[in-house]
Amino acid sequence: MGATYFFRDNHTLRMLPSHVIPFILKERGDYGDINIWSAGCANGSEPYTIALILKETLDADIFNRTNIYATDIDPNFRFREIVSRGSYHGDAVKKIPVETFQRYFTKDPEVPGNYLISDNIREHVMYMWHDLNSMNPPVNKEFDIIICKNVLLHFRKEDSIDIIRMFYRTLRREGFLITEQTQKIPSGMEGMFRQFIGSVQIHRKISPLFAVEEKTDSEKYSL
Repeated sequence: MGATYFFRDNHTLRMLPSHVIPFILKERGDYGDINIWSAGCANGSEPYTIALILKETLDADIFNRTNIYATDIDPNFRFREIVSRGSYHGDAVKKIPVETFQRYFTKDPEVPGNYLISDNIREHVMYMWHDLNSMNPPVNKEFDIIICKNVLLHFRKEDSIDIIRMFYRTLRREGFLITEQTQKIPSGMEGMFRQFIGSVQIHRKISPLFAVEEKTDSEKYSL
């Protein structure tokens, strides 16, 4: 099973409600759904962490318009039941802030030692089987944010570049790609993404027709 747990890389994920989503809403106008893709989600700890953070920090109307698509190649469908049911062992949830845990988790009556995440969080996370090697998104949507951490390192360099190009095509003009700290944008792709926040690997999509404008915006909003 994937080595993942709730509130891993908390510093990066908390940039979503404080910097990334406000920027997106400012750029496109405060309307429509916010679509987030957690690519290579393993047991779902990361997309559920995102949902918890956004629930606790965003305006209720904005959170209600937020959809998180959680995908994984999921050999033998071992993650489907975990994510769909939202049941996690105590070891996976021990880093969740106490008040947040008490607010959104209850003991799982069917699995001793496990905890169930509440429906008002679970309903915002949609699990789907997906193979990144298909070079297509899991659904026919433009995404505002794509999060792909600790995944591309398992691919050949040329395949990871093709996947990043697919991410680029799938993002809205004002969209963002988020990776782990060790995953840099490959050389030669600098014209596609610009680092948005210097301390983390959060990259904003650069549209070719708006390169000058995009550079100005990035400088204005980066920390």
